[in-house]
Amino acid sequence: MERLLYDPVLVLNAGMVPIEICTVRKAVLDLFREIAVAVSSTDKVLRSPSVSIAVPRIISRLRYNKVPRRDVSLTKYNVMLRDDLTCAYCEERLPPHDLTVDHVVPRSRWRRMMGDNPGVSFNSWENLVTACKRCNFRKGDRTLAELGWKLRSKPIRPTWMPQLVIARDHAEQMGWLDYCQFNVRLIDRLPN
Repeated sequence: MERLLYDPVLVLNAGMVPIEICTVRKAVLDLFREIAVAVSSTDKVLRSPSVSIAVPRIISRLRYNKVPRRDVSLTKYNVMLRDDLTCAYCEERLPPHDLTVDHVVPRSRWRRMMGDNPGVSFNSWENLVTACKRCNFRKGDRTLAELGWKLRSKPIRPTWMPQLVIARDHAEQMGWLDYCQFNVRLIDRLPN
């Protein structure tokens, strides 16, 4: 019973757009405060001496109609998401633990190739790509021209990232798939 309170619940805004995932405990509190309504529930029931309530699977906030926007932080994981968990060099799609983030222009060549341009940073969206460990090791501190390699696409700074990233099979298992069309990035689970 205690663990059930920490199961995930999909939270929609008033326009039925996913905005977050919370716990059953928080969802039930929102239902009792009447700031949300249950859209879908499980077969399980929470009981107290005076109240019984079906465990919510999806809730919708009644008065919140915004879609949260967030700046995309430059992190290793966000670079991998931008590149769809795919090596920029060999184009193999791999699980995150088999990927690294590589500098297109290596540190040892940065000043010679880029000069002192203050508008360009060594650790920037435009100089970082996802690479498999094998390709990153082979590249080392060489440039793409020295290796005869090309990038599959030019790395850019994303202007927007979805609020939620959910494994497709998890969304399907939880009954969330119908609500994951906007503001959610569904990813396929990769073999470990």
